Amino acid sequence: MTGKKSKHPTKRRTKAEWVSLIISLLLVSGVVCVVVALWLSPANRPTSFRVERSTIRHEENYYYLPIKVTNEGDATGAQVTVEGKLKSGSTEEAASTTFDFIPARSSAEGILIFTSDPTTAQVHVISYQQP
Repeated sequence: MTGKKSKHPTKRRTKAEWVSLIISLLLVSGVVCVVVALWLSPANRPTSFRVERSTIRHEENYYYLPIKVTNEGDATGAQVTVEGKLKSGSTEEAASTTFDFIPARSSAEGILIFTSDPTTAQVHVISYQQP
């Protein structure tokens, strides 16, 4: 029996199937390219923090100083402690807050609370851990 027909005749693909196949292939190759690019350029900048201050709010004898801490490095910082010191006359006031972690190239926000106007307060990261 040489002229036997196949049970499953070949079916031509429609234009919609070709378009969806091409889009899927482009998306998959894009993801592969991003993964390879990240793998080939390893993170090597150490953790580095920048602290930005926002507008001070005064309510009921307290001053609230919003801060934004940005990790500009390629490594995560854990237990990031930020301190604000305010010197007025012979007295010094300090306020601090700790962020659980700040991943590489990302930010976290917090508020330092003072009893005096913190316009001249010095605010900086005083410690962090390397996870």
